Amino acid sequence: MAIQIEEYKNMNTASKTYGKYYGRAVDNTPMTLDELVEHMANHNTPYSPGCIKGVLTDMVKCIRHLLLDGCNVKIDNLAIFKAHIESSPAATLLDYDLGTNVKSIKLMAQATGSFTRAELAKAKGKLTYGTKT
Repeated sequence: MAIQIEEYKNMNTASKTYGKYYGRAVDNTPMTLDELVEHMANHNTPYSPGCIKGVLTDMVKCIRHLLLDGCNVKIDNLAIFKAHIESSPAATLLDYDLGTNVKSIKLMAQATGSFTRAELAKAKGKLTYGTKT
């Protein structure tokens, strides 16, 4: 399997690249936890699907709890998960207000360990067209 790419046309009339074409990764239907469990169970593991699902379910619950408590969570050779704040500027420190200036909080995943940008770049030779529009 390879990362699938689809082309799209920039339709933003205010953009300098209006009318130009870009590629982006096809947003495939995400694999569910149950599908991940089955995938893992089929990789010669001694653990049952029930055991795998229990551990992963607890892991998800704990990672969510830690992120909401302000902790970053590092899963070696995959990603560091962390909360990311998008905010608008304030003229002075005293003018900065969490309720007004914080626009959104997003979940970020930053590759770590052996799963780096260089590792992802290796996939470039395996790209395929998802849909050609």
